[in-house]
Amino acid sequence: MSGPLVSAIIPTYRRPRLLERSLGSVLRQTYRPLELVVIDDGSGDETPEVLASFAPRVKEAGVEFNWFSKENGGPAAARNAGMERANGEFFAFLDDDDRWYPQKLETQLAMMRTHPQAGVSFTRYVHEGKEDQPKPKPGQMRDGWVFDTLCGGQTRAHMQTLVVSRDVQRRVGGFVDARNWEDSDWQLRLSLETEFLAVLEPLTVICTVESSISREAGLEGDLQRDREKLRLLDELVAEHGGHPRFSPEAVKLLRARIYDEHVKHLIWLGRVDQAREAWRQALDECGEQPLLAQLKSKLARARVAGWFGRRLKKP
Repeated sequence: MSGPLVSAIIPTYRRPRLLERSLGSVLRQTYRPLELVVIDDGSGDETPEVLASFAPRVKEAGVEFNWFSKENGGPAAARNAGMERANGEFFAFLDDDDRWYPQKLETQLAMMRTHPQAGVSFTRYVHEGKEDQPKPKPGQMRDGWVFDTLCGGQTRAHMQTLVVSRDVQRRVGGFVDARNWEDSDWQLRLSLETEFLAVLEPLTVICTVESSISREAGLEGDLQRDREKLRLLDELVAEHGGHPRFSPEAVKLLRARIYDEHVKHLIWLGRVDQAREAWRQALDECGEQPLLAQLKSKLARARVAGWFGRRLKKP
């Protein structure tokens, strides 16, 4: 398929043996013209040598190769650096432990060509080993102006499935400086500026590994990530609360969803008093949201379990 240049942007950090999977899936894309942009995020290992040795395969596949190393700064800073160095009219994002099906970019670009009002496209995905169980549910693949439904969870757009036009990215800017939830924050800001286009085919494979940021430090790490999400949400409200498509009520629901997880994390750690305090704070900030009301019985059960030296287990 001939069309505008697409830049596939892959940040990588100390995973030289996994790069074959992600980079190879880019080279197998049926779409051209295509640029492969790889950011070595200060790995300090053999990653540069692996990337340099990959160059002949990239050339043979008819793909432009743009790779470089930078000081370690996390995936958000790496993606920002990649977009600054990329030449494409569209950006597509992939992590170094995931892969795309060959027709991914061709399918998305063809649909975006017939829906020019959409500056962002996203697809369904599968987890490795569960290819017969695509996510999210079809009902969560809504398109159009999706700020409200992203906040409420009725629309779910995975970062590794996105294709974003350079024009929209210029208006929105890059990722915020954070190691968690920076992708969700970016999607919310994108959704204020452009319509989204949902592609129902599962075209990305998520291959979660133990070193994933989302799994760092277990439940204690979850608590830190919860606090980071709330901080970033506060910053989003402060910066974009006056936008005509910004919905305070939708953001209250999103805040309640974050608090819901935070309270559960505290319960599973056996910190019932802290969980109850966080729940009350959530009620103050979010109002009487149904999912917060449902936590009341869970808190009561956690308190009783604590009397017997037990804690509720994470499902």
